Amino acid sequence: MIVTLDVEAAVQLQATVKSAAPWHTGKASYCFPIICECAPVPRRQHVTPFFFRQGPLLCGLCLAKFRPDDDIALPAQATEGDA
Repeated sequence: MIVTLDVEAAVQLQATVKSAAPWHTGKASYCFPIICECAPVPRRQHVTPFFFRQGPLLCGLCLAKFRPDDDIALPAQATEGDA
């Protein structure tokens, strides 16, 4: 009887943990570095490709657009003419 209850409790606990866990596709975890033109050391951020494609990100210090670091091949950002 106790073994049966333990098994049923384990099944219920596993279902509860699965429903409480955040849903992940694995795609959102990929980030890449972007840099600005600040001298002598550029400021650096990590963003997802989706966030980068939404439009330009401007540095608050040098007012330049952030760009991918080390010539990373990525889809182009949206521009005003793309709309």
